[in-house]
Amino acid sequence: MQFTVAKSALLEALQICSSAVPGKSTLPILQNFLLSASEGELRVTATDLDLGVRIAIAVDLRQAGDIVVPARSLVDVVRELPDLPVEFTVKDFHLVLRSEGGFTCRLAGVDASEFPALPVLEGEDGFLVAAGSLRKLSERTMFAVSTDQTRLALNGVLWEPGQGKMAMVSTDGHRMGYATAPTSDSQSLTHSVIIPPKAITQVLRVAVGEETQVEVHLADGSARFRCGVVEIFTKLIEGPYPNYSQVVPKSSSRIATVHRDDLAAIVRRVATLANRNTRQIRLSFAPGRLEISTQNLDLGGEGRDSLPVEYQGDAFDIGFNAGYLTEILKLVDAPQVRMKMNQPTQACVLESAVEAPDAFFILMPLRLAD
Repeated sequence: MQFTVAKSALLEALQICSSAVPGKSTLPILQNFLLSASEGELRVTATDLDLGVRIAIAVDLRQAGDIVVPARSLVDVVRELPDLPVEFTVKDFHLVLRSEGGFTCRLAGVDASEFPALPVLEGEDGFLVAAGSLRKLSERTMFAVSTDQTRLALNGVLWEPGQGKMAMVSTDGHRMGYATAPTSDSQSLTHSVIIPPKAITQVLRVAVGEETQVEVHLADGSARFRCGVVEIFTKLIEGPYPNYSQVVPKSSSRIATVHRDDLAAIVRRVATLANRNTRQIRLSFAPGRLEISTQNLDLGGEGRDSLPVEYQGDAFDIGFNAGYLTEILKLVDAPQVRMKMNQPTQACVLESAVEAPDAFFILMPLRLAD
């Protein structure tokens, strides 16, 4: 194998692929890049067996071939090279690297056949999604992905098909995010899948531009995302995903509409005195007024503040984790937030106070002491 490549293009490719190189692994081969050169391209591949990344860049190819080389060492070397063309030559499983600036080095390599193959998606089911839509959907849902290893389905984001739209859902049992985005009728998601958040994060890292189209292909328990010259592969998380609709109230007997930023500011202020473990605050609703308060027996202190509210229903109190509530308020994309509630022990729905919101959030309450 022999080729010459621009240093800047090579470094960018290596850095993108580095996200799939595990920090630690019982399989030493995973600490490497697979370099494959043919037909005027260099393909750089990395995988941790759950996530795989492959990127193709143009090179001046003299001889095709492939080799596996240490990822960290190659990135460190290339990063420090001057911004000049770099020549790669492989001899006897050693990669010889020469910069036009005069630098030369040699890295011991491994036979490419030992590197794990990325999945080949047979009979793949494909559709397109705009990077801007994917980013917005992800921001509104990934915050609630569970890290509980005993409930693996909740460790991912559920993608669901719909009539002219797709939906993304995540929940950890304490909070939930649900968001939708329109899709093309001719190319759209056809069945539900659970995507690991690490894969979505990697896709969003390379999918720059709101209108950039991301190709999504699904087959045989795997997914492939293509964005320009970058391909990202991931294993799907096995389901079934819990029936989240069971916790979404069908109706609400208490509805409050309040200024989002004012509410968030008061929650943050009152929460400075909340219990450090539970972060519990009390929301007391009454016609025209919402009071937020907390008591901290450990500190022997309390705090309270209030703000105007449009409220329909009987006066009542409900408790929330201040951190969870603040996080959700940041995701509501309208000046006014609508809170739909029933009983102090039942789920609260939060959404933008507009006619047809394209997202909503569920927050489970904390039981109040009295």
